[in-house]
Amino acid sequence: MKYKKIFLLLFCGVFFIAGISAQNKTGKVYFIRSTGLAGSAGAFTAFIDDDLVCKLNNKRYSIHEVSPGEHNFSVQFTGKKSKDKAERITIDVEAGKTYYIQLIFQAGMIKNNVYCQEVTASSAKTVLKDCEEDKKCL
Repeated sequence: MKYKKIFLLLFCGVFFIAGISAQNKTGKVYFIRSTGLAGSAGAFTAFIDDDLVCKLNNKRYSIHEVSPGEHNFSVQFTGKKSKDKAERITIDVEAGKTYYIQLIFQAGMIKNNVYCQEVTASSAKTVLKDCEEDKKCL
């Protein structure tokens, strides 16, 4: 009888540990948009590896589960396909880690620009307190 209890505890422990490790097989990526008044009229379109993942309005953020490995992140004003000329940043995503990407609007004399910039967790938390999560950003 003792062996059955020990076996049952070991069996449950293995599944518990396997469940925890399964949760950490991806990294989290936050897209954060807080552009202020300039450029706040329309949604920015965010891409991961040229795949549309979100359209974010001002003072919003979205969270995405991303598989480990090297990924390209980009943003543009409009469109369902990533433009070849869009500025990209590359991040080597590690399982269980969190990354923060701020969507930056830059006003120019002739042409406006929008791009991604990776920021630290402490910088992101300062901005995130004034933003609202957008769980349905597509």
